[in-house]
Amino acid sequence: MTAKNGKKRFTKREILELEHALLAEKQRILKQGEFADGVLESSSREATGSLSSHRTHNADQGTENYQRELASRLKSIEGDTLREIDSALRRINEGTFGTCEVCGKPIPKARLEVVPHARLCMKCLRGE
Repeated sequence: MTAKNGKKRFTKREILELEHALLAEKQRILKQGEFADGVLESSSREATGSLSSHRTHNADQGTENYQRELASRLKSIEGDTLREIDSALRRINEGTFGTCEVCGKPIPKARLEVVPHARLCMKCLRGE
């Protein structure tokens, strides 16, 4: 990938490594999402299934509500992250990967190694 000044920002190998990191993170999130799906499904089944005829202790109900809320939040965060990863993969294909979407400056490689789907440099992320 070439920066505006004509210098290569990333080698092909670096791009492949970052793309591999994005795909691995996507797979990890999808697998993790299966767990949250299971929690939501079992909570839903228990709320409407045969257990609904039994008296439930308030603490049990509170725990169940907490688990359902947590699983729901995780699904939301996972969805956001998956969209960011897909966007980063598109930017790789378009040749715009590694460029801050606000200021247009290169995002440092060190940041992309930690957050490969980063769209902003740290300065713009902080709103400076």
